[in-house]
Amino acid sequence: MAGKRAALKAIDWLAFAERVPPNQRAMFNNLKTRSDAIGAKYAVPLPEKPVTIDWSFYKTNVARAGMVAEFESKVRS
Repeated sequence: MAGKRAALKAIDWLAFAERVPPNQRAMFNNLKTRSDAIGAKYAVPLPEKPVTIDWSFYKTNVARAGMVAEFESKVRS
């Protein structure tokens, strides 16, 4: 299934720290701490095997005709 891929950009914290003036070091440390906390919150590992989709369930519960078949064909290709 084709889709957009998100580009991850890593921050070079050591190079960034070298450019921070001494009077702004506390603000930099707070930024780094908050960035690390957000990164840890969203760094959920993906399962080794994707979840199996129960297409028959969706075919019986989705009212719009052909919608599930269309999604199924896109996922399988």
